[in-house]
Amino acid sequence: MLSIYLFNRLRRVRAFVFPLLLPSLLMLLLPVSVQAAYVDKADLTGDLIVELASDPAQDFVIQRDALYDMGVKTEAVYIPYLKKTIQCTVLPLAAILDAYPEFDAAFAYCYDGYISYYTSEFIAEYDPYVVLDLEGNERGDMQLEGTPDMGPFYITFAKQLTAGSEEILDPANKRPFGVYKLKLGSQESLVGPLFEAPFDTMDANAQAGREIWMNNCMSCHSWDPVGPGGNLSNRIVKIVSMHAKYNKQYFHDFVKDPQVTMPDSKMPKHPHYSDETIEQIRQFLTHVPN
Repeated sequence: MLSIYLFNRLRRVRAFVFPLLLPSLLMLLLPVSVQAAYVDKADLTGDLIVELASDPAQDFVIQRDALYDMGVKTEAVYIPYLKKTIQCTVLPLAAILDAYPEFDAAFAYCYDGYISYYTSEFIAEYDPYVVLDLEGNERGDMQLEGTPDMGPFYITFAKQLTAGSEEILDPANKRPFGVYKLKLGSQESLVGPLFEAPFDTMDANAQAGREIWMNNCMSCHSWDPVGPGGNLSNRIVKIVSMHAKYNKQYFHDFVKDPQVTMPDSKMPKHPHYSDETIEQIRQFLTHVPN
């Protein structure tokens, strides 16, 4: 009887612990390029690298001086780190896309592995722009006292919105600093895998979760060693999806306040995410193949 009791206890422990350990085991198998993908800022020239989704093997550079000939304007830019506006020289993202009419969306890549995704709808409604110069600084100097070094380029938009806004859940995700590269494309060419099987038959909740993932979570979490997503986090989507599938409460708690579970986590808190929002993300992630 005692042996049967111990067997049942061990089976229950295994059922609880294995899903927690599996992401860690997967992490050990990841290639180094996924675990720590970033660009050495010291190697950046201050020119803008551009990649076309139709030909990803060929990057090219738009020199900073050439950007000024593409339709720059002076704009009062809100700097959230300073909570004030300053006059800046900016270039609308749409002006860059206008040179490539076959494309209407873009990824912005940052030197620390973070990315931002700009859909055609967002570009049309909010007119995001690339900040080229800050008033009072020398050309190309993107450092302001009390802020991170925002160079080589900083992308933002005029409307002042806070986290949890009804318009944009995380407006900071559309204000990335340290941008060195743009990838121009369409929804299909940039995030196509998120709309193919098994994601093409999802219900409304999972589809809402996909939208949140693309505009927020995807900024840090890579889809795969290759695929849509940033590399600021070393947890690729398959690892995150394991928690979503097998550790529902853990997933909820971690998204809400990661430091409670993992004090040294670099992931920011999301107190403005409702239980419904987190569940929508989780529902989307349950469709990720193991």
